[in-house]
Amino acid sequence: MVRVEGRGSGAVPHATGALRRVFGSAWFIGLLATLATAVGSGVPSYWNDEAATLRLARLPVADMLAFVQEKDAVHVVYALLVHGWIAVFGESEVAVRAPSAIAVGVATAGVVVLVRELGQPRAAVVAAVVFVVLPRTSFNGTEARSYALTTALVTWAAVWALRAGRNRGAGRWTVFAVLTGLAAATFVYALLLVPAFVALALLHGRVDRRRLVALAVAVAAAVVIAAPVLVTAASQGSQVGWLAHQPVNAWTVLVEPFAEQAWWLAALLTTIVVVVGARRARRPWVAHRRTVLALALWLLLPGAVLVLGSLLVTPVYTPRYLSMSTPAAAVVVGLAVAGVRRTVAWVLLAAVVLAAAPALVTMRTPLGKPAGTDLRGIARTLQHEARPGDGFLLADGGTVSLRPRVALAAYPDAFAGLDDVAYRGSYRTTGSYSDRLVGTAALRDRLRSEQRVWLVVPDAGDRELRDALRATGFAPAHREHVAGAEITLWTR
Repeated sequence: MVRVEGRGSGAVPHATGALRRVFGSAWFIGLLATLATAVGSGVPSYWNDEAATLRLARLPVADMLAFVQEKDAVHVVYALLVHGWIAVFGESEVAVRAPSAIAVGVATAGVVVLVRELGQPRAAVVAAVVFVVLPRTSFNGTEARSYALTTALVTWAAVWALRAGRNRGAGRWTVFAVLTGLAAATFVYALLLVPAFVALALLHGRVDRRRLVALAVAVAAAVVIAAPVLVTAASQGSQVGWLAHQPVNAWTVLVEPFAEQAWWLAALLTTIVVVVGARRARRPWVAHRRTVLALALWLLLPGAVLVLGSLLVTPVYTPRYLSMSTPAAAVVVGLAVAGVRRTVAWVLLAAVVLAAAPALVTMRTPLGKPAGTDLRGIARTLQHEARPGDGFLLADGGTVSLRPRVALAAYPDAFAGLDDVAYRGSYRTTGSYSDRLVGTAALRDRLRSEQRVWLVVPDAGDRELRDALRATGFAPAHREHVAGAEITLWTR
């Protein structure tokens, strides 16, 4: 008997294998990470830091480059990216935060590739999921700031450090140098990860003179790439004076950099690493001690340097500066979980996701950003209720992140057709993100020509502005409240 096989025999297994390759690819996983991060990203109002990003990014490139000579040189790379982005996609919260969500996806793909190239394929997806659900990752991915981009750059710099060290070739070292240089230009403290990159580059093979020279040249090239930003930023140290008010304690060093306020998640992750990792300490951890060293440098060195610097020299630490270490934290958890049975691994991963869920949901609420002031609520109230030609006064004193005037920077279109009574000159000339405002006497003179003025003050109030209105014949006619601010219409 002759067996006749149809032309399709073997096609199903081939198709199944192709699907596995697609759905298991690092970039497909990264795409899922971007989509998951972007969900709900448009719900929270902008906050002060994002308003600063927008004010810098809106400037013409020549003006931007002039501005950063005085302030925020460390943000110029990201601002240039956002400048081009908003020219195409606009300034909605979803659009402006989208590059950060994309960066999370790119970083996630890098985590998958890195773990697989470290010879731990079982840990790759676990590490990727842990990375995506870390509250710090999710916060960065839903914020118009540079931290997600920095994280993506350092993750891929780590991948290419490993590749360059494993396979000699100028091309790999060049990619590593460019990625490291861009990371440092985007966030200067990314240079603290160079020792971790060195450890990865020397992870495989013999440490010979040729490899050391190539590594040294690549690191030097990275510094040269970042040099314009590094040199300019060195003269702007006074702009981070606010770091003097940042607490440095066990919470801000061990919990907040990775888990934000979700201490229970930090406790769970620590337990997984300690308990599960201890079970496999005799074999994988010891057998891969070079890998452990590289991850330890990535995870611990930046925090150690910044904390010690703050305690012994000058304040340089805030928890979000350790965003660049989140991939290492995820990889450590992934390697620990990979050593247990598959069923147990899935249970542990599900527990991590569930533990992270409350924080991920909270940061996607209207007041999910720091400070708790609803800048969008302020802008919308005036946009919908003010009449063309009405004046407005937005309090601009006290803690920067609580100032109602930040709403004008975040949502300028909402104030179109209204009179900015206190305005004297643009922030472009102040060396800061605050406009020049008139003094009390000049303000009262201007108020005498107004008939209706909208006053927005923080919950703590602003007696000086109220006194100016009363002194020029105004009385409150209508009052509303949004989170963090009181909005009052004053009329004659």
